[in-house]
Amino acid sequence: MKSSDINEEQQLSRRGFVKVGAGGVAALGIAGLSACSGGTKNASQGTDKKPQAAAPVKTHTVTDMKGAKVEIPNEITSIADIWHAHNQVTLMLGAADKLVGTTEIIKKTDWFVKVYPRIKDVTTLVTGGGKAAVLNSEELIKLKPSVVFGSSDADIKTARDNGLVAVNCEFQNFEGMRKSVLLTGDVLGGEAKTRAQKWAKLLDANLDRIAAKTHKLKKEDKPKVLHVANLEKLTIDGKTSIVNEWIEQAGGVNAIDEGKNLMQITLEAVVKADPDVIIIGGNGNVQSVQTLMADKKWSGIKAVKNHTVYANPLGTFPWDRYSGEEALQLLWAAAKLHPQLFRDLDMVKETKAFYKDFYNFTLSDDQAKQILTAKKPE
Repeated sequence: MKSSDINEEQQLSRRGFVKVGAGGVAALGIAGLSACSGGTKNASQGTDKKPQAAAPVKTHTVTDMKGAKVEIPNEITSIADIWHAHNQVTLMLGAADKLVGTTEIIKKTDWFVKVYPRIKDVTTLVTGGGKAAVLNSEELIKLKPSVVFGSSDADIKTARDNGLVAVNCEFQNFEGMRKSVLLTGDVLGGEAKTRAQKWAKLLDANLDRIAAKTHKLKKEDKPKVLHVANLEKLTIDGKTSIVNEWIEQAGGVNAIDEGKNLMQITLEAVVKADPDVIIIGGNGNVQSVQTLMADKKWSGIKAVKNHTVYANPLGTFPWDRYSGEEALQLLWAAAKLHPQLFRDLDMVKETKAFYKDFYNFTLSDDQAKQILTAKKPE
């Protein structure tokens, strides 16, 4: 989606998606300084001074991910973040202290709580996830946040209908992810905007590092990858998904060459595809890997035979979809798909650097390894 208020597009890169300039432009609203003086009566003169009208709040305008122009107060003092994944972006941009509302899923995400313990005390506005997610609109209205971040059209409408400033940050691909993070920086301003630009540069740098080693790979050298979102329901990510993008950027091909995000398939379809690598995402994925490897129905599949079945890393949000930690996912996936090409890549070092730079959180080597193997903090 194009946004003249936020980003200017650069030419199509060899990596297959549009780079959007990190210095998004926001139209600044013009307003005067607040000045209020109470009226006083001069007894000797018998006259009243009329109080001056309060000046309007200073604002600037952004265009959100659905194309809506939103007038944003220049001073953001409180945030209600009702999209699970976007809470990671708020944390990454240094604005978590302004959170007054969050989601149940985030409060149950172990590494988010480890990095930012205060999240446990933030009001829960959304319970459940996916299609079962429910917004407590009454509580949201009561909080009166400076801004609401979300991804549900219905929830954004509810917020706006009740006089709240609401920004839709939803995206489904890397281009959208870049725009969404930069949009958030433009909304919050100041240090958050600087951090958003820094993150965009890191994403570009990581993509360049991968492309430098994978761009000459022949089709037969690219492993077929099956990404499983839910093993019990056999829900996978098909061709038109952000997961498919990082598979291809990392030098692989999707084993299921059709479909979309979070689609259910049959085991027969998996057997027919015979993936070289299987990556399992979501909470409980470590147990899912063990379950799959022990299931005789999967035993004939190449990835199982070769022991190339992996649990996707889990940090402050799952690395495989919708959060800023996708910048690390790209590197991790490339190293798993092409270990010889990326044998010098130190993912413990990369993970520790990201957490220090964007969360000001110092991970130990063991903690970084726990994230990389989808284990809870100890």
